[in-house]
Amino acid sequence: MENSGLHHRRQSVIATTRRLLTLDREAGARAAARTAALAAARLRSGEEHAEVLADHELCAAVAELLEVAAWILFDAEEQTLAHRLNQRALALSRRCEDRSTERLVLANLSMQEAHTGRLHTSFRTAATGLETSPTARVATVFAVRQARALAMAGQRAAALNAFDRAGSLFQEGLSEQDPPWAWWVDQSELDGHRGFTLAALQEWDKAIPLLRGATQVQAPGSPPYRVLFTTELFSALVNAGAWSEARDVAEQLMPHAGGIGSGRAVSALRHTIRTIQSRSGTPARLRDAAHQLAALLPPSALLPLSNPPE
Repeated sequence: MENSGLHHRRQSVIATTRRLLTLDREAGARAAARTAALAAARLRSGEEHAEVLADHELCAAVAELLEVAAWILFDAEEQTLAHRLNQRALALSRRCEDRSTERLVLANLSMQEAHTGRLHTSFRTAATGLETSPTARVATVFAVRQARALAMAGQRAAALNAFDRAGSLFQEGLSEQDPPWAWWVDQSELDGHRGFTLAALQEWDKAIPLLRGATQVQAPGSPPYRVLFTTELFSALVNAGAWSEARDVAEQLMPHAGGIGSGRAVSALRHTIRTIQSRSGTPARLRDAAHQLAALLPPSALLPLSNPPE
């Protein structure tokens, strides 16, 4: 007979994970960050090496909870805590041989490492995931991660080759072996990330149409972080000197600016606004729009998270 305590524990962890995912989807990572940090903190110290490891399903559930909490904190720009939780999720998923969560954590880690400037580490993390990807759709994610890291490092040819590989893998389609988390790897996601890659290479004429397209096709229910395609489009337009269209994007963002849930998006917008304000020759109408947008954005920093997990 199954231990009722373990069954209750599993269900509690799963329910917490679902609540975090719902909160992130409905309100965004900034609103979900404190709840995510507290949920991770409530996991008992040393549990990963005792009760959790004794039950495979509980172990997998806790690893997934840590992964989700880390993702939310990453998108909320709480990078130190996000990295710590990602490392815990990776170690635990490997201990209980939860390969699906392990690969998702590797994908998240690679993205975070690129975001925080650790480009070589990001590439190597993606290579680890690519080597063990069970399907073409999962491999697509890691090829995209490699392309982004290479582009940010200025390695144009290698970055474009990596993205060509990602595109070829994506065209192989879905598989019955794809993990549940692969649902968001669609054409819009791929186009948006190709736009990110080309923008990192400062190929604005190619990046802008892709980012514009990825922004325009966002459907209801799309992941909230996809507002990043709009923020990157805004940045690319400014860097390309497309002043009128950049002003249009700024004005389109204004009605929604205060409710942007992605901390990464808020940071990206503030960076672009600083670029507009510091660059000579920027039209006054764009400067005014940037000033108005800045005033509408939520604070860049969150209030200190209480009881952060160690």
